[in-house]
Amino acid sequence: MTSFGDVERFFHINVNCSDFDRSLAFYETVGFRVLLDFEDAPPPRRTFGEIGLGPVLNLPADCDGRAALLTLSDDPRAMRLDLIEWRVPQEEAPPRRTLAQPGMARICLATRDALAVHARLQAAGYDSYSAPVDTALGGSLIRVFCCEDPDGTVIEFMQFLGPETPSV
Repeated sequence: MTSFGDVERFFHINVNCSDFDRSLAFYETVGFRVLLDFEDAPPPRRTFGEIGLGPVLNLPADCDGRAALLTLSDDPRAMRLDLIEWRVPQEEAPPRRTLAQPGMARICLATRDALAVHARLQAAGYDSYSAPVDTALGGSLIRVFCCEDPDGTVIEFMQFLGPETPSV
């Protein structure tokens, strides 16, 4: 694999949550597994601020939270989801107007079976914006749907069905 410069790949995406256990249950329903739970670090447990992350993240020096790295595979290079419930500071999320507003809008996960993922999420009580829809996009046929995690982070699920075939 050749990278185009000195930044080689995504490592993780951070999702902040208001209730760690509730959000972890959602992401485990999706299919994530805990790779590293920072609560399980060897004693003594140190806060994010104590290890020096306050200035790095532009947060107070006493910042702290409940966090874990989640993964969808056993590939050591797989991208991770960094799930954090901030204890210090605690802030309310601003209301999202639409998915068209600037900034991070959604996280898209590739799936082998969008219908199965949709059914699993529905059975666990998570609503989606719509049932999975089959459509053509960028030369591919896809099956796609979106839902929100417990704090409103939009997760898109996309199944690639094959190349788009031109209609005659």
